[in-house]
This record gives sequence, C-alpha cells and structure tokens, in this order.
Amino acid sequence: MFFRDENHAEHWAEAVEAAGAFRDDDTVNSYYGASLFIITGIPGLYSRAKKHIHNNWVDFEAILNMGLSTGESILVALAGSLYNGGFFDRYTPSDIVSHCDAGMVELAAKAFWIRKQTININTIFD
Repeated sequence: MFFRDENHAEHWAEAVEAAGAFRDDDTVNSYYGASLFIITGIPGLYSRAKKHIHNNWVDFEAILNMGLSTGESILVALAGSLYNGGFFDRYTPSDIVSHCDAGMVELAAKAFWIRKQTININTIFD
C-alpha cells in the first residue's frame, strides 16, 4: 500500500470524491490524485483543509493561508504545483529535505510517482 495508513487512504478517497476527480472508468485524475495525496497525508491537515476542496477545484491559496508550519507550507505548495503549477516556485527540493521529517519526504516522493499513475479508485483498499 502506498498510503501512510488506512486513515490516509480513506481521507484520500473522500477528498478525490469531493473534488469530482473520477473519470468515467473510475480512474482518478492524476493532478488531483497526487495533490490530494499530500493534503490527506499530512497529519492533522485534512480535517482543516477539506472545506477548501470543491467539485472540480481545490483552493490551494486558502489552504496555504491557514497558518501552516514551514514543512506543511512547503508540502502544500508542492501539492498545488502537482495540481496546476505555480505554487512551488519559491522552494527547492532541498527545502523539503531540510524542513520535513522522513515520513513527509516519503509522502512528497510518492506524490511525484502518483502524478504519473493511473489509479482505479476501486482498487485502493485491496
């Protein structure tokens, strides 16, 4: 399983549904999949950020203005860039390594991988 735990997988599936990120064949739009993987994988963030996940869009600007820690801000900026670009321009990969613990660095690395995958929502809990 590429999720941190069952809770992460459940939150991701809920966020993907809220964003309307399914295609007709039940695969997940990879732009949403990767960005929401980060948002739902940062401990404690999803419960605060889910009000900014809307059908067909995610308000990353609002999430970034929620009073996040430095590491959270870097990862949310990365999530926004995996979604539609333009949010990570003031950071470098070194910032992820410097400000995030090993689990969050792994989360970022997996998000890059997810961005290039076709994931069927019906298989994530197998």
